[in-house]
Amino acid sequence: MLEMVVFIVGVYTLVFGQISLPWDLKLVGWRARLASVFLLAPLPIALMLGRVVGRGVAAEAGQSFFGVTELVLVVLGVGGAILSGILTRPK
Repeated sequence: MLEMVVFIVGVYTLVFGQISLPWDLKLVGWRARLASVFLLAPLPIALMLGRVVGRGVAAEAGQSFFGVTELVLVVLGVGGAILSGILTRPK
């Protein structure tokens, strides 16, 4: 679920080329589109993991694994977007 929300924000950022992030970090143009790559990544990764790990894994073990994995992917995606915005900040 969280991956879908982050993916939608990533698509918006990619199309319109602007996003506001925490710490008064407003990204426009190529910097926003670079951040959108990090926002778009968690959903396809989660889908691929679901197909690979879902084969032969017990339902209870799979649910707990994907709950933690979902949170980690979303945090890494948003963290990557913020880090790319900080690192590409104009001097």
